[in-house]
Amino acid sequence: MKKLIVTTIFSAIFLGHIYCQEPTIALHIYNPLGLIQKVGGKVEYRANRMGFLFGAIRYYGSIPSYPGTQFGLEWRKYSIPQPTKKAVNFFYTKLIAGHQEHLEAQGSGFLSVSEIPEGNYYGAGAGVGRHINLNHFFIDINAGLKYVASTVKQETAFYITGPASYLDLHFNFGFQF
Repeated sequence: MKKLIVTTIFSAIFLGHIYCQEPTIALHIYNPLGLIQKVGGKVEYRANRMGFLFGAIRYYGSIPSYPGTQFGLEWRKYSIPQPTKKAVNFFYTKLIAGHQEHLEAQGSGFLSVSEIPEGNYYGAGAGVGRHINLNHFFIDINAGLKYVASTVKQETAFYITGPASYLDLHFNFGFQF
């Protein structure tokens, strides 16, 4: 299955490179304000009006504390940019998969943290966004919804503010070649 997915991705990139006008590679860095909970980034290959992204996030979090790693594949369809505008809108769909590490129960009272089970999760999402070009730098803002299923029983916070949040909101900085 992994070989089929990798072959499909590389085939799409290769075919897109053959037929595109000016292919672009971009590196996305997740919102620096989110460093209290996670760190990560994405690599994007953009050809014509389509973008293919691979991303990885390391959750080490403090509030909520769901340590683990998440990987994602994303496809974007960009609007036709007008020559006088530096921003383009896009529609995206994504697939994610992650592993949550075990965390023992800690503390007591208001600051207590319940036990977090070890397990895997996977899901899909879609939404819209805006890509603002600043020469080689850019700002990327997107908002959408996602659904995630887990192999272990999760607390409600995992789906509200954790890695499986129903709201898929991101504010990224980046550099494009």
